[in-house]
Amino acid sequence: MADILTEEVDAPKMGGASAGATSAFGERVARRSNYEGTMGALSANLVKGAGHLTKGSPLSEATDQREILTKSHQAIIDTRAATNEGRWDTASVASRISPDFLRHPMAGNLGYRMTNDCEIRKSMDATLGKSFTASNLATAGQPYGLVPFDLLAPSRLIYPVYTMFRNKFPRPAGQGLSRMVRGLLGVSGSQTGGQGIVDISIPELVQSGGAFSTWPINLPSSGKQTQYQLNVPYRFFGLSESLSWLAQFEGQGFEDISALANLVLLQEMMLGEEYQMIAGSSQNLATPAVPTLTVRTAGSNETALAATSGTYYVNVTALNYFGETIKSAQATATPTANCVIDVTIAPVPGAQQYNIYAAATSTIYLQAGTSVQSGVTYTGSQTSSSVGGTRFTLQGATPTGTNHAPPSADTGTGSNNRMEGLIPVLSGLSDTGTGPYANVGFESSGAVWQGGYVNQSVGTHLSTNAIFTALDALWENNGLNQVTPGVFRADPSEIVADGGDLMRLANDMLTQGAALNYLLNIDQNQIGGIRAGAAVAEFVNPVTRSTVKLTVHPWMSQGTALLMSYQLPQTWSHVDNAWEMTVVQDYVSVAWPVIDATFRYSIFLLGSLVAHAPMYSGILQGLQVSDTTPFS
Repeated sequence: MADILTEEVDAPKMGGASAGATSAFGERVARRSNYEGTMGALSANLVKGAGHLTKGSPLSEATDQREILTKSHQAIIDTRAATNEGRWDTASVASRISPDFLRHPMAGNLGYRMTNDCEIRKSMDATLGKSFTASNLATAGQPYGLVPFDLLAPSRLIYPVYTMFRNKFPRPAGQGLSRMVRGLLGVSGSQTGGQGIVDISIPELVQSGGAFSTWPINLPSSGKQTQYQLNVPYRFFGLSESLSWLAQFEGQGFEDISALANLVLLQEMMLGEEYQMIAGSSQNLATPAVPTLTVRTAGSNETALAATSGTYYVNVTALNYFGETIKSAQATATPTANCVIDVTIAPVPGAQQYNIYAAATSTIYLQAGTSVQSGVTYTGSQTSSSVGGTRFTLQGATPTGTNHAPPSADTGTGSNNRMEGLIPVLSGLSDTGTGPYANVGFESSGAVWQGGYVNQSVGTHLSTNAIFTALDALWENNGLNQVTPGVFRADPSEIVADGGDLMRLANDMLTQGAALNYLLNIDQNQIGGIRAGAAVAEFVNPVTRSTVKLTVHPWMSQGTALLMSYQLPQTWSHVDNAWEMTVVQDYVSVAWPVIDATFRYSIFLLGSLVAHAPMYSGILQGLQVSDTTPFS
């Protein structure tokens, strides 16, 4: 390096030189002295042997290790400093190179490249090093330079987790394989369990001419009792989540992904238990009966079917949360000019909703979204357009579209791994076939372990009349469409239904007007703050005068309303709760041993919902969205 450096280039021009130039010249001389000193130490003391030294003696590894180490570190520091200067102070380095060398053919275009690089550096320094602007710090919306990420932590969880029944039902401890209960369903005079009115009138025990030596000559007649026994098997439930090591590691500084996975797992398990409590069934839903088709003249608010379409073919399937049945037998009807077809569905115990498949040929079924008619769903799985009522009107253009046949086999409406939910129990499904309430010991009396009032074909919207009828039937047992379980004098405390069904109940309250008397008290100072709209929050039982709460359940399917009693009115019944989620093992969380680069977690539950007294509750199904034509 000393051979190609020139003093003339480093020396400042005399006369017009400024103090700054003189100072810069001094810094460069000092830096060059450092480099040359380091190079000299490397070549003289560390590299060259004793025969090459002109003065002094070479350093010895045995005696001069500290000095060798010190000089080595200094050489590293000076080399890095020189390299950095060559990178970012190209002009200064170029000024110390001999012009003769730069012009030499062996140097090629080194001088041009260094000069050009110097200009580029100056431009970049002027743009990035001397001015901070928004355009410099961000490009196309992407962070650059000193701009931070404005990422909120932790992650937001904006999904609903409603588990009303799970939170409401008591959870007593259980043991063994099943919950077994023994009791009396009725006694003489209770009018339950097949027992009727009892006559206790008797004559005098000791008759004229009798003798006390043969006492008792006669006794009153004996009372009668109806026994029952329950054996509800416990069911095993579980759910898992997993995450990779990489996901956990990369989430550090933002969120504990493992904790998030366990929180989500718990919420999913609770939601799964809620669905089991509502509609779980150990046996499949029955295949619906053939629907009834009625051809009639289209109303003023209806669009007639095309009379040229010929015969219409209609099938029905039943749905719950977990699956769909096979199709019913096919019904046919041929509309004439200016006509529509009303479809009436025969209800299925335990079903939540129904799918209607309709087409103008016997082998083509339509998929949702292809010329769908009002009130009809063509999809093969449960959707929001599924039928909650039992009457629907086919109208409009002739259906055309993609072939989509109903399932050829039940897709999972029942499973022997599920417990019995509210709808299957109250509607009577759990008391048939292999259901756990099918052999409770009193079927010969005509009673069924089901709701005290069961009406699956209401055929209207959720109205005051429908509720009045149900409440009266639960007390008096003169309801419609039910297998008589007896008069238990039930007095429900809550009606649980879909939000749309309860909204139509509020509309019913408003439109009936004088038929339902109510009083509104508005003070003068309240006129400016009147709030529009109406919602029915509580309902007065016209029979018992007790207050019935109205509750919206977000997971309740349209078309079903439950009239729930949670406790029995008799204090001596030894039945603390009409419904209990008996658990052998409540929620237990397991973090599995690590066998690969994945963390795995599971939650388990062993238990079952036990219906100790379903006859104190009732069920309304077949609730219409519209109970005037067209039916929907």
